[in-house]
Amino acid sequence: MTSAEKKALRTCTKQGLIELINDPRFIQNKANQFPTVIGYLARHGMSGGASKEDFMDLVYTARNELLAQAGQSHIDSKVPFAYDNVGNLKGAADTRVKEFIRDPVGAMRREMETLANRKENYAQMNDPDEVQFYIDLKTNANIHAIELGISGEKDKNKYEDKPEMVDILSRIQKKNPEDATIDASLKRINSGFFGTLFRRKSKEYSAFEESLKAFRDAKMAMSGNVEDLKKKTTAYLEHTIPNFKYSKDMPREQWLDALPKGKRDRAEFCLNVLDSIDENKRIKPYMDNVDKAVNGRPIDKSLDQANVIDNELKQDEFQEELKNNIEPAAAKKEEVVVEEKQPAIEVNDLEP
Repeated sequence: MTSAEKKALRTCTKQGLIELINDPRFIQNKANQFPTVIGYLARHGMSGGASKEDFMDLVYTARNELLAQAGQSHIDSKVPFAYDNVGNLKGAADTRVKEFIRDPVGAMRREMETLANRKENYAQMNDPDEVQFYIDLKTNANIHAIELGISGEKDKNKYEDKPEMVDILSRIQKKNPEDATIDASLKRINSGFFGTLFRRKSKEYSAFEESLKAFRDAKMAMSGNVEDLKKKTTAYLEHTIPNFKYSKDMPREQWLDALPKGKRDRAEFCLNVLDSIDENKRIKPYMDNVDKAVNGRPIDKSLDQANVIDNELKQDEFQEELKNNIEPAAAKKEEVVVEEKQPAIEVNDLEP
């Protein structure tokens, strides 16, 4: 392996975790998703790699993404199905994911212990770097298991009561894939070093930054305060964009095109924040139902009927739009070639 390959194999970031969980291959094959997530999280803090985020933040981000995927499947489905179905999993695979949803800290500690104690057949590995990677990975997993056993129960309180915070931050991250972290996004939209030093920020933007900072910090009293973040984000956009009002049909691109680059980048980021808040509001009842069902608690059954009606209306709208846009039969057909591109996953065989 090259030095870059070895570093990549030992790196664990929130952006990488989110991309991994949402890899199309795992949407189609959920059985391999959770074991690969465990292997990825076991890299966190490995020597020779890069890991900046707090490990507990990554654990709850993984839980949120699994819940969000399950919730979205109910929004998209035209036929109601059981909320404790987390991806058509069976047997041990189904049990592992549900245990992780019920008790992220306890389940992750057991998963790390299992990985650390698993027997490896190093004789079948031809690359010495590969052998060393697995040795280090298992050692690292054991460290995580020990740390979760010591402080996991205490640290989880920062996240247990703030599911909206975790989900909204994941959505903001996904809307800025060019940036490794939200901090990187903020640095970019502030035009880097010189912009930070010499550009004077408006009081509205400063208030937005402070609100986002407090929202993200699980230790602060204002962390996870959705209404404050929404209020301060909206105030900045109202200050920047004439007659701004957030809605489904807002002329987003028209507004952004009318702004100079610095303001455009900030406004686009803030619009992404409002979009993330709006998406969370829409999907949260379905995520809550999945969480309740997995934990054996009563669910909100009214969601299914409302969602079936909504899907029927969407289908009617789609059919009408399709009818209006069908080309005449004599129109020339062009062949469309779709290039299949699959992101690389370095470790996908870590089934304990």
